[in-house]
Amino acid sequence: MKLSTLSGTLIVAGTSIGAGMLGLPVVTGTSGFFPSLVVLTICWAFMATTGLLFAELALLHKEDINILSMAQHTLGRTGKLFAWVVYLFLFYSLLVAYFVGGGNLTSDFFDGSQLSAIILFATLFIGVISLGKRVVDPLNKLCMVGLFVAYIGFVAIGAKNINTSFLLRQNWSATWTALPIAFTAFGYQGTIPTLASWMHYDRRALRTAIIGGTLITLFIYIVWQWLILGIVPVEGPHGILETVQEGRDAVHPLQFFTNSPTVWKIGRAFAFFAISTSFLGVGIALIDFWADGLGIKKRTVSKKLALLALTFAPPLFFALLYPHIFLAALSVAGGFGSALLLGLLPLLMAVQAKILKKKWLFLALIAFVVFEIGCELVQLLPIKF
Repeated sequence: MKLSTLSGTLIVAGTSIGAGMLGLPVVTGTSGFFPSLVVLTICWAFMATTGLLFAELALLHKEDINILSMAQHTLGRTGKLFAWVVYLFLFYSLLVAYFVGGGNLTSDFFDGSQLSAIILFATLFIGVISLGKRVVDPLNKLCMVGLFVAYIGFVAIGAKNINTSFLLRQNWSATWTALPIAFTAFGYQGTIPTLASWMHYDRRALRTAIIGGTLITLFIYIVWQWLILGIVPVEGPHGILETVQEGRDAVHPLQFFTNSPTVWKIGRAFAFFAISTSFLGVGIALIDFWADGLGIKKRTVSKKLALLALTFAPPLFFALLYPHIFLAALSVAGGFGSALLLGLLPLLMAVQAKILKKKWLFLALIAFVVFEIGCELVQLLPIKF
């Protein structure tokens, strides 16, 4: 049965919208609402372009249903090795962010240290993933419903707290600092090979799903930016700057400025569902990546445990070692992982496959990737954990 264009559009949007959304208003807050719109629009255009290039590659190599095989087919063993390393780096960085973010949320509802909250969150969700896709799939759908319901409720109730003077503030010199997390917030390209197969390699339908799904994501992010940046000031107690220093998500300061238990509860529910959907999707994908890459069949308990250990032990250890790096982990994931895997790699593959023929466009896109990586490097130089 062929997947409809609408379903494909929703898959693209649902994959993009996740925990990266929680960091966006925090890292764009110092630049202001209107500068943040420019950043989001540029990142949308770039990530939509690379998504369309992935689609053309998937249509060209119909027998290759994953990024690794496409990289090997177009760039050889070196390309496959590059994809291997960057894929692991990106997904491990994301899992570190999700462990820390999930731990922060868990600590809001249960007494105990942040480390114990991270362990509790990890135990619950790794346990769910270990039960397989028959449990993960319905739970993920339930979390997606909760995510959108909470988002709509959050916007409807929180809109009355908007202070328009906050939205007029502009600091264009700080705009570049938001690029890495904005990259992360538009990450969906890993689903394209599978999506192409499900849509029976219908080029028009696939392209429509990518453009439509990313536009939905962009619209939701713009409204989200308007809401958070219109409520939370940049400076002062619980402001944007303090939230950045504490490595917290965008929802955290709302309780102080809205003084509304309802907004707080809906905000935390939204954050929980965003973290949960992202964690489940990335966790399952990384387990399958290890299984496919190492040729491990998930038929015995010992092999399943080995895959769980490979997937979750390294990022959990790092999250416990540095439990205050939610934003930093998301930034590193976007600044390096997304830029290289979802930005540079498809450009190189498309040129090699003669899909991207305009040299000026290739050089412009490469220059943007280099600039984005440079932004992340500059931010990392003074970082202290």
